[in-house]
Amino acid sequence: MARNPRVIVIDQDQIARSEVQKMLALSGFAVLGEAGYGIEAVSLAKEAEPDIVVIAVEEPVVRALQTVEAVADLLPQSPVVAYSSIKDPASIRKAMLAGVSDYLITPVREEELVKSIYDVLAQEERKQARISGEVEEPLACGTVLTVFGAKGGIGKTTISTNLGTALVQKTGQSVVLVDLDTRFGDVAILMDIPVERSIADLALPEEEINREMLQDCLYTHNTGVTILPAPVRPTDWRSVHAGHIERVITLLAQTYDYVILDTPGTFNDIVARALELATLVLLVATVDMASLKDTLLAIDMLRSWNFPQDKIKLLINATNEASNVQPQEIKRMLGREVFWSIPYDRNISTATQLGMPVVVTKPTSKASESMVELAYALSGVPQKQEQQQKQGGKGLFSRILGTTTEEKAEVKEVKVELRDA
Repeated sequence: MARNPRVIVIDQDQIARSEVQKMLALSGFAVLGEAGYGIEAVSLAKEAEPDIVVIAVEEPVVRALQTVEAVADLLPQSPVVAYSSIKDPASIRKAMLAGVSDYLITPVREEELVKSIYDVLAQEERKQARISGEVEEPLACGTVLTVFGAKGGIGKTTISTNLGTALVQKTGQSVVLVDLDTRFGDVAILMDIPVERSIADLALPEEEINREMLQDCLYTHNTGVTILPAPVRPTDWRSVHAGHIERVITLLAQTYDYVILDTPGTFNDIVARALELATLVLLVATVDMASLKDTLLAIDMLRSWNFPQDKIKLLINATNEASNVQPQEIKRMLGREVFWSIPYDRNISTATQLGMPVVVTKPTSKASESMVELAYALSGVPQKQEQQQKQGGKGLFSRILGTTTEEKAEVKEVKVELRDA
């Protein structure tokens, strides 16, 4: 939406709605008016015809929801965002059924309200574009995981290769790993694959890049991970720009469950596009002060972009035995919860020398177990499913009781032998 979105605020509490109006005006919205529930709200909505309606859902809830229904019927293409102190799921469900597109629990932070408004407006625009036939039906799309860090040497490539392998081997989902490191590009080295063709071979007019060309540049590792390597010579990146990256990632996301983007320890247009296209960003840091300082700057930079903060997952990678800073201390320094911590493990360097991920060479090591658990956490696949699969042909009752019929027979034979002895 090119112009500033036009908003009306509906709230029985005049002081509260005045505060919300002020918050929205300072955030660049064109606030067309404010009103209480009922006829006053409907009259304002009819007169103003806003792009979006922001409404408080408070007692009397019946009257609030009646107002939501009336406004939603009057302005079917104007989404409704509600804010409320009422938290129970039944009330939230009633509000959604009445016509609310998003429901925020008070107290509402400015950035939370602004994000909600833009999200529901974007959703409505996509819906209207599909209805009018302006865009094609959306294709199935995989998850784009961008592994990002504010400096080099913090283990991003190790995390990318091991996470990709764990996702394939433990969850059974397809993964393509794209090496976007414009300086070193070590994915091919860590996975021990020769590179004859790379992402640089796709530096064509964007509309000419298709799945067949892309397939010619992909390598399938024996772990099951598909790899799009970086060029051997860093100078070959000169012909690759952000538009190429967007086209490649879009095509890959239509084919694979996960697209993992391994980025360099620097910032450029390609990294910016990799962040913009991400479903989730794994923000990697170590616990040394230089890394934490740079990570804080990266967080501030993303915030200045209005980058969705819920997409950022902070991952702490322990690169030496002295990495003993507690998560609460990191939270105090960076202002963010630690999503995941990978412990220091000497087996990682050994695996690197072998050209294989540590989750394959040392599956019971501390780092391996942590990265496998990370894969489960990101995929949403319950870890217990793997344990059930390992039990194979065991029946339901034997799984519950913990032993098979054959195992019970063996135990019985041993008992008989001991008794006869």
